[in-house]
Amino acid sequence: MLKALVIATHEKTTELGSIWAIARSEARKREQSKENPPIRALRYFPELSVYVAVYETVDNPAQNFKQIR
Repeated sequence: MLKALVIATHEKTTELGSIWAIARSEARKREQSKENPPIRALRYFPELSVYVAVYETVDNPAQNFKQIR
């Protein structure tokens, strides 16, 4: 499954390597994973001044259901 992140930059995040690191970190946090999900695309939209990172998730059926206690 593909998911996307929107990354708004400011004057401190000008290097492309920093943008990639932010995308990997945020994708890992969002998926609650110990490993970085693969980033499949990173695009800049100048009219919005944002980057969009598309990453791939591994579907884990156990994550889709909450434990009932």
